[in-house]
Amino acid sequence: MAVGRMHNAVMDTQTKHIAPYTRHPAARALHRQMEAVRRTIAAPTLEESQSASRWAQAWYQLVQRKLEELQQAPRYLH
Repeated sequence: MAVGRMHNAVMDTQTKHIAPYTRHPAARALHRQMEAVRRTIAAPTLEESQSASRWAQAWYQLVQRKLEELQQAPRYLH
């Protein structure tokens, strides 16, 4: 049986991965970008590939913005 999404623990005991909702915002955005790139590559039609590519670009921009915010944060937050 699969572990539910609303799992309270930080670690998913089935896969040993950190649950997406507990990741740093930049890591979550990077993960979503990676998924969008996979959808772009695996898309069965040109339209689906273009749509997924736009999502990948949007997630990329978010990743960059989050990383810039992290760089601007006070050192004690790093």
